[in-house]
Amino acid sequence: MTTVNGKAETVIKNANIITIDDGRPKAQALAMTHGRFSGVGSNEDIEGLIGPDTEVLDLGGKTVLPGFIDAHIHVLSSGVKHVMSADCDVRSLKQVQAGLKERADKTPAGEWVQGFKFDDTKTDRTASNEGRHLYRDDLDAVTTDHPMMVAHRAGHVFYMNTAGLEAAGFNDETPDPPGGRLGRDPDTGKLNGMVYERAIDHVRFGLIPVDTAEVRREGLRTICGMLNRVGLTSVHDARVTTEEFQTYQDGYAAGELSLRVYALMWYPQFPALRDAGIRSGLGDDRLRIGGIKMVADGAIATRTAYLSQPYEGSTCDHGILAMEQEEIEQQVLDMHRAGFQVCIHANGDLTIDLVLTAYEKAQKAHPRANTRHRIEHCTLVNPELLARMKAMGVIATPFCTYVYHHGEKMRYYGEQRLEWMFAQRSFIDSGVVSTGATDYPPGPFEPLLGVQSCVTRTDSTGKEWGVNQRISVEEALRLYTLNGAYASFEEETKGSIEVGKLADLVVLGSDPTQIDPLSIKDIQVEQTIVGGDTVYQG
Repeated sequence: MTTVNGKAETVIKNANIITIDDGRPKAQALAMTHGRFSGVGSNEDIEGLIGPDTEVLDLGGKTVLPGFIDAHIHVLSSGVKHVMSADCDVRSLKQVQAGLKERADKTPAGEWVQGFKFDDTKTDRTASNEGRHLYRDDLDAVTTDHPMMVAHRAGHVFYMNTAGLEAAGFNDETPDPPGGRLGRDPDTGKLNGMVYERAIDHVRFGLIPVDTAEVRREGLRTICGMLNRVGLTSVHDARVTTEEFQTYQDGYAAGELSLRVYALMWYPQFPALRDAGIRSGLGDDRLRIGGIKMVADGAIATRTAYLSQPYEGSTCDHGILAMEQEEIEQQVLDMHRAGFQVCIHANGDLTIDLVLTAYEKAQKAHPRANTRHRIEHCTLVNPELLARMKAMGVIATPFCTYVYHHGEKMRYYGEQRLEWMFAQRSFIDSGVVSTGATDYPPGPFEPLLGVQSCVTRTDSTGKEWGVNQRISVEEALRLYTLNGAYASFEEETKGSIEVGKLADLVVLGSDPTQIDPLSIKDIQVEQTIVGGDTVYQG
């Protein structure tokens, strides 16, 4: 046992503590002082740290883990959507339309109405029907008095009504914008209301008004509560704007930020950050500037990831490349040279190859130690890509809840390709650091669901996908703790239960290493502690 001087503020005893510390994998008790672990060991080891003012929690054998870290999740923007948009995570078109109409009825005519989390393979799905997309006629039936934009759960396809298309300047003669695509009726060629990838950017970041500071603060409080309840203590917010970072600062100052945030700044912010002399890592243990985020291809859930081989059932559909090679390489060179960690969304194997080539060229031109550049999602890999990642020290942040939640979409990739997708086993065996990540809203955010999905590779119907990529429960827990800390250069301060590290932990009702792996998602989170303070009590 190791301690620091003095008595503890809080002691936990009679617990099953899984520390994620190779030097002491298990413990029975711990102490917390001034927001950090001040003792870890047996009940007897910690007894001397208990003073008259120490709060003592007897857990009666319950399991304690380091606080979970989601290394790629859309945090504040999701909180705002929960406040301002219709949640379209329902199972029928009628329910989608009803939610959007309720939002439209509260919105003055002419102002935008938004929805999010629509999922085509889960809407009106039956044994004989594989679901459906939304089209302009579906949304025109809700309102013609408001421009409307609904985001697919994956966040890479959007649906617009006629008023929205007109506001965006899209008509039947509009060519596909660079890095994007406009959906069209296959028989008439007319716009059908679907908008893919970067074709929507001028709408999202130009036409739709920026949410007010008050709305963003409400969104922050909302999402912090949602994530604390499932045991998350740290997040890497995967696309942060200037306004959102200001909200994080305001929430932090007001005591409302109950998560530790590593902010991946959206790439348009890069020039201002660079010119101000800022680099990745500026901040403190609660709020920190992270890497610069870019998006190079499409999404797995919408079947737009850019693949070397066409999607199952097609001879020519390889997905969408959202950034050309020249743009990727120039952006990476500038960001790398300025001292930033670079974090590029790349799902398909062709896109991952382009991103790795850009990282290799930047490192050769401007050598830097310990860059920890990242490939966000890094879904479809192969041995050659893995070897290059290992050589460069590139980090992967794969989807952890996708096999379970999006199982019905896996057939578009095929059994053989699934053996190399969400490839946690291959990352570990190849010496590539990978993390726990969900990308919420695209994937459910519950860490224990992510652990189960990685361990079992079994979807919600019981079908297995790519079982060669299964990992152990212990390995999955490390992804969601210490590896997440490593991805933000913080492995010396969090991610395991060790003396001197930040006192972030989660109390579980069962030990995930000792139960049926198919039941891990059902384990109750009973308490979440950040910096020694309880932020959730079940």
